[in-house]
Amino acid sequence: MNDFSKSVDRRAFSSEKWNRASIAGICGNPDALPFWVADMDLRVSSDISAAMHREADLGVYGYRDSGALKGLFINFMRERHDTVLDEDRVSFAQGMLHAIALALNLFTKEGDRVLLPYPSYHPFIDMITKNNRIIAPYHLKRTASGFALDISAFAKASEGASCILFCSPHNPTGIVFSEDELRAVLTLARDRGQVVLCDEIHADLAHPGHRHIPLIKANEDVGARVVGFAAASKSFNIAGEHCAFALFSDSGMRECFERAQQRLYLTQPGYSVAVMAEQAYGKGLEYNRALCQALKDKLDRLEDFMTSRTPELRLCRPSASFIAFIDCSAIMDRVREDRKASPGFYGENYMLSHFFGWHGGICMNDGTWFGGDDYEAYVRFNFGCGDDLLEEGLKGLEKAVAAVR
Repeated sequence: MNDFSKSVDRRAFSSEKWNRASIAGICGNPDALPFWVADMDLRVSSDISAAMHREADLGVYGYRDSGALKGLFINFMRERHDTVLDEDRVSFAQGMLHAIALALNLFTKEGDRVLLPYPSYHPFIDMITKNNRIIAPYHLKRTASGFALDISAFAKASEGASCILFCSPHNPTGIVFSEDELRAVLTLARDRGQVVLCDEIHADLAHPGHRHIPLIKANEDVGARVVGFAAASKSFNIAGEHCAFALFSDSGMRECFERAQQRLYLTQPGYSVAVMAEQAYGKGLEYNRALCQALKDKLDRLEDFMTSRTPELRLCRPSASFIAFIDCSAIMDRVREDRKASPGFYGENYMLSHFFGWHGGICMNDGTWFGGDDYEAYVRFNFGCGDDLLEEGLKGLEKAVAAVR
């Protein structure tokens, strides 16, 4: 039985999310409740827990045969996403960011322009610049309900780029792109000779009523050069275990990727990674579907609360995962006034995070983390927690807004 109504108390277990110094660095208040980093306070499946207990009881953690893992992942993709993968075009990778960074270095060169949709998961910004590539920014279109992909603007922004670094479902907006949208992006890439690298780490968390289409599936009749990246980390709340798969549009790209992995000795999962991922992909489908429903229910609760209690804030309702972008534009002038009146509450950066940290006692990612001043009026709220903790987060939103009404 999956119970997603309760949070697991992780405060005494070296959780980064609950680390007081980390919380203070983001919102200024070390005692604020954490609704920031993208892992959940919800218990993993009983199959994962039982497997880890069995391994612990064994008492030996030597080299492990993980040969079954790829097959389990391929079967999961067929059952979860109706996607048939060619085994010769799938590679294990030691984590999502490692895999994307490696592909970026293999399939682009220094000085190349890389199209990046904004707002963007911040490590992508760092990844492009630290590897001496140039960001070609594309800002998603703002709408009454959040953000949307404008293909015409996207096409213009991607001119001259050699690569598109895509994120589907999108972080932090939660967009689940339609097949038509994905095919439009892929067609542009094919016609311009661009490679598409696509982070799909939130793929398995599309809410009921929304369907995620893997980019590799959307590309079947298009023929662009594509590498998609999947992982169990968000889908089964094992974010600390770095296990990913790279999905290639052709075997030549896969061979190039695996040769680089072999040179770097990055070809095998760690012991606990393999244990957890095998259980997740082999037995976790029911858990994953139940989790998606629970997250949708929690999001409904968040939306209802904001509509009735904090109408000054606008929810950019996500269609996937457990993070929500919140538009605070309506209170920004008052927040700036508060900063002038109480400068001790605010640091040099992350103005909104500090505002909610001190006035609401809740810690959220500041919008500037996703693309600088263009998104200073936003925060990202993690609602992947138990009902009681979520209620405290909602009260924190209301308390902070009330402070500047």
